[in-house]
Amino acid sequence: MIKELIESENSLLHRRIDSCSYNLNRQELSRILIDNMIHHKGVGLSANQIGISERVFVMIRDIELNEIIVCFNPQIIKTYKEEVEMEEGCLSYPDLYLNISRPKKIIVKYEDVDKNTHKLKLDGLASRIFQHEYDHIEGDNFTLLR
Repeated sequence: MIKELIESENSLLHRRIDSCSYNLNRQELSRILIDNMIHHKGVGLSANQIGISERVFVMIRDIELNEIIVCFNPQIIKTYKEEVEMEEGCLSYPDLYLNISRPKKIIVKYEDVDKNTHKLKLDGLASRIFQHEYDHIEGDNFTLLR
């Protein structure tokens, strides 16, 4: 089911999304998020970007291997001091690219589709994508980060 991206002014993009619903069909939502990320040509997509108020996003963890992960109730546990500035774009703000400085490495925790908890150290592009999508579910706008 392909959904339209909501407008950047929509309040759903500007408020923190609480934990995932208890009876959430994680399998179905994972499929919807992956299909929409691919359809909209993104490397990540949060549920609220397509009008779904759940604390979850999908991202490409490894571009070369095309490894995709879906992160339910994600958390950033630790950020390292070294930061890297890089140009970022966002599906919610087409044609807008900004130089954003973010930690190069982070440690994260999230639940998968089966409610299993994963803890990962992310570096480079995967770290950046996770932080960008995490900002979406926190209600933080990447245009204010520069």
